[in-house]
Amino acid sequence: MNAETNILAELADIINLSARVEGINQSPVSKVYCIKRSQPEMPSKMRWHTSLGIVAQGGMQIKLGSDYYKFEKAHYIATPIDLPVTGGVFSASYDKPYLCLRIDFDALTLHEVAVHLEDDLPRDTKNPLRAVFVGTAGDKMIEAAVRLGKLFQTPQDAPALAPLIVKEILYYLLKETDGAAIRQFVRLESKTHKISQAVYQLRNELNVDVDVTALAKAANMSRAAFFKQFKEVTAMSPIQYQKRFRLLEARRLMISENETAEGSAFKVGYNSASQFSREYSRMFGKSPLQDVMKIKENHNSAC
Repeated sequence: MNAETNILAELADIINLSARVEGINQSPVSKVYCIKRSQPEMPSKMRWHTSLGIVAQGGMQIKLGSDYYKFEKAHYIATPIDLPVTGGVFSASYDKPYLCLRIDFDALTLHEVAVHLEDDLPRDTKNPLRAVFVGTAGDKMIEAAVRLGKLFQTPQDAPALAPLIVKEILYYLLKETDGAAIRQFVRLESKTHKISQAVYQLRNELNVDVDVTALAKAANMSRAAFFKQFKEVTAMSPIQYQKRFRLLEARRLMISENETAEGSAFKVGYNSASQFSREYSRMFGKSPLQDVMKIKENHNSAC
């Protein structure tokens, strides 16, 4: 067993011990999660957070638009913006579950790391790039992830040390092959950064209807150019992006906060409960009530 295999096995052990339940487990370190799945699952619609995931064992695949992204043991997946995707674990068992360390980050943290690499950064790319990056995690990235995981045992040290280790991990990410492209998301004058700002606004103002003209003006682009480049980054139009996140957020409200379908619909910006129900059924394949009941039944049976 070589050194890389040893350190990856150590990361897998840390995640496995820290993931007390199936699914996403908040670690003792803020914005760091241990994900565990003990069996393959059918692809489902989900929010993919602005994050870096490092896979220690097993494999998962997500779909964005018509593109598929597969990431397995020793891979990373980096997404500089929130995305609505379809995904599921395809390689997992009770003996060897899917294990992934997820680190959520924000644009400011990424920017603070990226400024140290400005000298190697090319000028703006001709066109914005799709906001999903999959690659092989280097030894230094995995070793830093293990050090981050060891803070789970000494959470009193985490406030001082975790932010430094997270920045170190992001530094190694930005030194990877995809680094220059990822840095475009926080390069202030780049087209990609302007699109990411529009994405952030849409994501955080779900109850406000999309005004593409205003978004294009804020990005200093024509409406047609903005629409085209938004789709390059997200694989969908601004209206589709907002609609999918509205429905995902409404689903979360019904499941996690026991909100009614009608209450959830109005909270995320729908004026018509019937329109909400139609669009929800189209996206998730079931009515809001049927979908939420099924999810809660599955959760209870797994407990």
